[in-house]
Amino acid sequence: MKNHPNRERGQSLILIVFAIVGLIGLTALAVDGGNAFSERRHAQNAADSTALSAALARVHEQDWMTAARNMAVSNGYGNDGVHDTVVVNNPPVAADCRPDDTPSIYVGNDEYIQVIIEANVETYFAPVVGVDSLHVCVEAIARARPPHTEPMFFGNAMVGLAPHECRAVEISGDSASVLIDGGLFVNSDSTCPSGALNQGGSSTFDAPSVCVNGAANVNDVDPLPVHCPTVLPYPPEILMPQISCATDGTRSGGVITPGNIPASWLGGDVTLEPGVYCISGSVVINAHDSLVGTDVVLYFIDGAPHINGGANLQLDAPDSGDYAGLLIYLPLDNDSEIIMNGNADSYFVGSILAPASNVQINGTGNIDSYQSQVVGYTLEIIGTADTVIQYNDNQNYDATVPPSIEIVK
Repeated sequence: MKNHPNRERGQSLILIVFAIVGLIGLTALAVDGGNAFSERRHAQNAADSTALSAALARVHEQDWMTAARNMAVSNGYGNDGVHDTVVVNNPPVAADCRPDDTPSIYVGNDEYIQVIIEANVETYFAPVVGVDSLHVCVEAIARARPPHTEPMFFGNAMVGLAPHECRAVEISGDSASVLIDGGLFVNSDSTCPSGALNQGGSSTFDAPSVCVNGAANVNDVDPLPVHCPTVLPYPPEILMPQISCATDGTRSGGVITPGNIPASWLGGDVTLEPGVYCISGSVVINAHDSLVGTDVVLYFIDGAPHINGGANLQLDAPDSGDYAGLLIYLPLDNDSEIIMNGNADSYFVGSILAPASNVQINGTGNIDSYQSQVVGYTLEIIGTADTVIQYNDNQNYDATVPPSIEIVK
């Protein structure tokens, strides 16, 4: 039998050819796939920028469609229908880029702007297998929330804003304290032994809800405190009232007109005409003094009210206008302590807003005394008389929340 050594000649050449084909395929995948991936990333960045640009223009009441178109063009997407298409929707519609696109919470919601960019990417090697281009589709959704008003601090009746203080809210004495239609919000995250919320003495405390971000040291609180659903930044993000008085107030006998006034005018028996009072200094209202005013705002530029027991206070905030529901206001740069007391005939209708101050509330025994929302840096509820706070949003100040934009998808 003869051997045929030449029969295997050429096999290596065939293997080399297959290897070259494989290498070309991998090169094609790397080049064309890489181009498609790069285009997708660029398109997503462009869609995000376009959605944010449109949202920013919308909250400023500008031509947001033009803003979106200009931003898309500046990113290389001119909506020519060949290389790319750009679609801007408000409200969003269901898109088909990917199966998980456009969650239903955004579809039809006018607060959101949707940008869909589709682009075609030319291939270099894929035409060998009949693929002349690759398709890219991306989506971005931005929220455009214009300025709006809403109840301050989630509509809680009492709010301690201090972020880290021990005993940020303290309930003591021998009184029963009840909050009606509004909860207690303790922002402090302190874990000191006495707690961010501390209740002592023989006091009791009842409210629709009690939440604290830190520790709670309580013995008779109903319901038991829970962890707050959120932590508030400090200083607060709400737009604080911007108050000024263009003229000086006047005093004739016991009647005062609105404007700039010294705190000393508020002692004795005083009636306030409706309007805004810009008060310089601290006022001490003693037993048997009387301070009455309807549709008034007491803005303490510096200083604060110190209302002693036995005084008769009947103060009511405006029902309309820029300061509707705002009764007593101390700005962030005024950390003077507020002391609120009175007799059984006293009442306060409207918000007490003092974000940098300790606010001390003493009970009067009158269930209608505080028809208010009380906001301070820290809070104290003390005394022997019952404290009842009835919160009704219609009677209290709604803060302006600044415009905001964000990419949500």
